[in-house]
Amino acid sequence: MKSNSIFYRCLMILALSYLSPIVSADTVTILSDKWFPVNGDPKSEQPGYMIEIAKTILNKHGHSLDYRLAPWARSIQEVRKGRTDCIVGALKSDAEDFIFPEQSWGKSQFGFYSSATSDWNYQGIKNLERIKIGAISDYSYGPMMDQYIEIYKNTESVQLLSGDSVLEQNIRKLFAKRIDVILSDKLVMETKINTLGLQNKFRLAGDIAFSENIYIACSPIKSSSLNYVKLFSEGIVILRESGELARILNKYGVKAVSYTHLRAHET
Repeated sequence: MKSNSIFYRCLMILALSYLSPIVSADTVTILSDKWFPVNGDPKSEQPGYMIEIAKTILNKHGHSLDYRLAPWARSIQEVRKGRTDCIVGALKSDAEDFIFPEQSWGKSQFGFYSSATSDWNYQGIKNLERIKIGAISDYSYGPMMDQYIEIYKNTESVQLLSGDSVLEQNIRKLFAKRIDVILSDKLVMETKINTLGLQNKFRLAGDIAFSENIYIACSPIKSSSLNYVKLFSEGIVILRESGELARILNKYGVKAVSYTHLRAHET
């Protein structure tokens, strides 16, 4: 009787295992260059607000996050080829073939930053011709600037950098007078200036009349991407309603303004 009891118990466990839903716990890989406060050092207590949002949403669904740094161009290629899952801080014009969630996680606005002693001000494309611009390779800065960069990218007028710590490199180039202005996302640049204590060394020399939503975006060739972007779209709304989103953003000096858009908190 005892052996029969064990036999029937095993059959019952086997039957239940077939009836129970299979839950897959994924490790989602995110690759990007450093673009703080959007994303920063993976080992830091402040890895970036988009990283914390992604991790929180994934953890709530039983998934884990593997976030790594790489140059932006390489990040795009690795995700495009399906070697990693997603990138963060992406404009749709950065990688139009990627899978994007319905909800954006921020908004990017670009500006020109010069040294505090410069009297140059941006007045449109025509007055760019007499200055040297420092920018980052494979970034999108909006249709107008992307076209200008494409024309002049192999000249001294537009100097593109790729690799790690490119914003810091452009800052050093500006102080060495190898470039005249830095073209950058305003939130990212102002955060870097404040972090380095260089508030008196820089001035905003003009805004580009262009802003665009920024996203987490996933590989166009991985079947899992559709599921991830669905989780990210639904998750950002849930985090906002619960107040958890505001808690994350407050750590980075960023304020949520709607369910679909985030922007820098301007004081």
